Amino acid sequence: MTSAASLFACRPADVTLERVRELVAIGQPESLTLEYKEKYTPKVPVSVAAMANSYGGLILVGVTERSVDDRIIGVPEDAIVQIVNGCHQTLEPPWEPEIIPVPLPDSIGRMILVVRVDPAKAPCPLLVQGAAPIRLHGRNAVADRAGLARLINETAPQAATAGLRLPPADLPMDGQGRPSADFLVRTGMFVPVDASATWRPLSERGVQAFADALNNSPLHRDLFQWCASIGEGGMNPFHRSGFNRARKVRLLWQGGPDGAPVFPLEAVARIDLPDAYGTPVSHLQVSLQVVARFQHTFGRTVPLSIARLHELIDALTATLVDAQVTEALAALAGVDPLVLPQPLGLDFLSSTDMPDLLAGNGLTLVADAGTSRGANLLADPGVDQRDPAERRELIDSWLQQISLDSGLLGMEKVLEQLRSTSP
Repeated sequence: MTSAASLFACRPADVTLERVRELVAIGQPESLTLEYKEKYTPKVPVSVAAMANSYGGLILVGVTERSVDDRIIGVPEDAIVQIVNGCHQTLEPPWEPEIIPVPLPDSIGRMILVVRVDPAKAPCPLLVQGAAPIRLHGRNAVADRAGLARLINETAPQAATAGLRLPPADLPMDGQGRPSADFLVRTGMFVPVDASATWRPLSERGVQAFADALNNSPLHRDLFQWCASIGEGGMNPFHRSGFNRARKVRLLWQGGPDGAPVFPLEAVARIDLPDAYGTPVSHLQVSLQVVARFQHTFGRTVPLSIARLHELIDALTATLVDAQVTEALAALAGVDPLVLPQPLGLDFLSSTDMPDLLAGNGLTLVADAGTSRGANLLADPGVDQRDPAERRELIDSWLQQISLDSGLLGMEKVLEQLRSTSP
């Protein structure tokens, strides 16, 4: 089912009439990131500015809000010129959003105009007659002095989250201060929180919806298959465990033999609203990590192939851009899924030297090159991690960095072979 978030993320060629009809058919009301217009009016450039100064969004021109059988009525082609001219004449500085025409086959010359406003591409703030419009739920307003100051100090609301960093990742330790895990892989992001949500605890229903989404996610399926491949198919799905409070959530997934003192595979999802209640600008700190403990469970290491590691990282990142997961997170934050950022990067920590962990993969150790036991890798902001092909390129880049920083050569060849054998 097409949502506003998925339509915003589509490539222009993939924005079709069928997708627009699906979005309109589900009756999604106007919101922080969605607006309908029957035709061009001078209010369209104001909405463009308001969305650019907030979280971005979609304006569907040629769709009526009235309760009629077919809300898609279309506009003539010259509405494109009206929008472009209106934005250049009204906005300070002049700026035009992306406009995607979607023809109506049964109406000669009429079309739907999908206006996509990306705040990362717009100058900030965008003014209209000296004022800075902002977007509230289903309507436009004008930023007050404090809001205008924030807009001037930020290049874009989404860019503010890009400067945030997750706390350093640490391997679990035993009572003697020694690592109690073979390795750890973690990713995460910061989700902007609506002002009203900063006053509320993280609701039980909302957290359960997040747990349910995780238990239907790529990560759940990948970990279960991994357990089954080593003959240990038992698992406990994501559930509350450990330190949980009104503004902190910890969900635990465990896989391995029943009754084992230590599970060989664990996944932990954390949600943390770190700021004080009512802080004007807050973010949900979201992290998702997998911990492997094969040595401590079986008394032996389980070989970690590059293919296996690639699949795990792909499952981690794919989960945090999964539609059901992002909808659950957006509900907890009180925002539209459209505004959710993508994972910031990847942490990879090992209890042994990386060449030992990745032994047997056809990699060659450079003599006297030193080694490493971890990596903190950033995601390319230009990569759309929802796209499997782009996500694969990003993961390939991460694995090459991990390999080279560990004094290992040959990762590019291994990845080429892996790509050639992948379905």
